[in-house]
Amino acid sequence: MVMLENAHGLRAEIAQRGAALAGMWVPDRDGQFADVVLGHAEQSQRTSGRSFFGASIGRVAGRISTAGFVLDGQHQRLDSVDGLTAHHGGPDGFDARDWQWLGVRRDRARLQLVSPHGDQGFPGALTVTVDYRLDDTDTLHVDYAATCDRPTVVNLTHHPFWNLAGEGAGVVDAHLLTLPASRMVALGAALTPTGQRPEVAASAFDFRRARAIGHALSAAGDAQLQVAGGLDHYWILDAPADAGVRPAARLHEPHSGRVLDVLSDQPGVQVYSGNFLDGSLQGASGRPYHARAALCIEPQAYPDAMNQPAFPDITLQPGAVYRNRIRYRFSKDTQ
Repeated sequence: MVMLENAHGLRAEIAQRGAALAGMWVPDRDGQFADVVLGHAEQSQRTSGRSFFGASIGRVAGRISTAGFVLDGQHQRLDSVDGLTAHHGGPDGFDARDWQWLGVRRDRARLQLVSPHGDQGFPGALTVTVDYRLDDTDTLHVDYAATCDRPTVVNLTHHPFWNLAGEGAGVVDAHLLTLPASRMVALGAALTPTGQRPEVAASAFDFRRARAIGHALSAAGDAQLQVAGGLDHYWILDAPADAGVRPAARLHEPHSGRVLDVLSDQPGVQVYSGNFLDGSLQGASGRPYHARAALCIEPQAYPDAMNQPAFPDITLQPGAVYRNRIRYRFSKDTQ
């Protein structure tokens, strides 16, 4: 583990397994610090299973339909638990690997992973680096870069489970979420995209103005909430990806006053309300994590893009560099 710290006392703990954000200590409006990401009570828990807590996800985040795809006329069969979908890079995704430390300083750390040709069924060797930096504007920078030796597909993301009241503080229903996104990607029964991109207006998925997560999830009759058991969907940001790093989400916890702004250069964000947390994992606080104990906001490319002709291409060519730049900016409300 490596601990980063800035001039204001904010701390970010980085784990080698999964190049993960294992802890993030942030003050509330009264200056009291709390860890605001879900984590493990013991380090052995991170290596004994796949919680995805704070991890770097790859080679392709999300679910891939049919557990395969066609690239340059060749069908690529991917490793899969059920044979129907490949999830978060396969059974041995990047979150389950020990990354290599390349450099560590007080406020930053760099890690690297080399994924060989054929890893989890993906073609081409891929070299990935992630840079963490905690600056004195109270912003945690997470920057991914990747190169390959032959055509492949890449869609990395970062997977912290946020609870701005403090990990183990209970459900995030009172958190206010804002997403500058007028459209989302609809899911089918296997939680893979249907290809449809409906407008969010007048639906449970309209977060263009700050809205309590619990209020949105109370729309029990919404078919998309039912298919996923909550939020587990991709929102398409209104500002185009070529606009660079721009606002992607805001999360506000009214009781503590903590505010998290997520900025990204990706076309959208996957938002997940911890639907599969079932109490079997005990957190750093010693309390079990149940459904809706946190919210994930994952900047990334469109899900299952290789099987959706209308979605932007995620193919990476030799000589090109894949990048995903994420900023987590922490502040306090003025109440």
